[in-house]
Amino acid sequence: MTDSQVVNPARFLGRADAYAAARPGYPAALGQWLQEAGLLSGGVADIGAGTGRFTALLLSGGARVAAVEPNPEMRAHLESSLEGAVRAGWLSVHAGTSEATGLPDASAGLITAAQAAHWFDPARTVPEFRRVLRPGGQVLLVWNDWRAVDTPFNRTYGEVVRAFTGDDPLRTRVLEDELPQHLPGGFTRHTFTHGHPLMREGLRALATSVSYLPNRGDETYPALERALDGAFDRHAHGGGVTLAYQTQAFLGRLD
Repeated sequence: MTDSQVVNPARFLGRADAYAAARPGYPAALGQWLQEAGLLSGGVADIGAGTGRFTALLLSGGARVAAVEPNPEMRAHLESSLEGAVRAGWLSVHAGTSEATGLPDASAGLITAAQAAHWFDPARTVPEFRRVLRPGGQVLLVWNDWRAVDTPFNRTYGEVVRAFTGDDPLRTRVLEDELPQHLPGGFTRHTFTHGHPLMREGLRALATSVSYLPNRGDETYPALERALDGAFDRHAHGGGVTLAYQTQAFLGRLD
């Protein structure tokens, strides 16, 4: 892990609205698999929960969830959007990180991290997760990865991203050869696919929801917006575009 990857809640300040509005959800097949595998029955700790996209999937499967998120704006969105689950006692929301969750010992049968584990320091996270997990508990790391799908619009969107970032893959997910550091007891991989339809403003919001692209108000944002609009105009059908995703889920153990 490089210094730039250390968890810093400020990296997403001012991006929570775009994150909540434009980030893709997760395929229903992933939620169905979690239920059928019996992974949601023992209480779930969702770490780096953001605005609650994945938290909502867990709740819809009948899980009782403790959501941990360091960014105050993200936590506010999560609590607001899932207020009913909080009131009903199915969801608790906590300020914390993967290295210091603040959760009780042996309080979860499953720990999840969706779009978050690349920010974790495994040397400090793994002992914390061991503390929070019940005996026999598992860890699930999930990514929505548009780079893994080859479509004309995905390629064009990738060209826009690379023009502004150089497309460093470590910024968006843990590389597979580094996964044993996070899941030292071994893991299995499960793959799902889905599409994320976007209108013009949705595409702009998606881009500004990620920490490695210019945000609104940044000096280079107008150039990013022009590039996104050009990509949209070249590929739009029926008024919108679809960014295709491969959802990768790594289920593993820590011992």
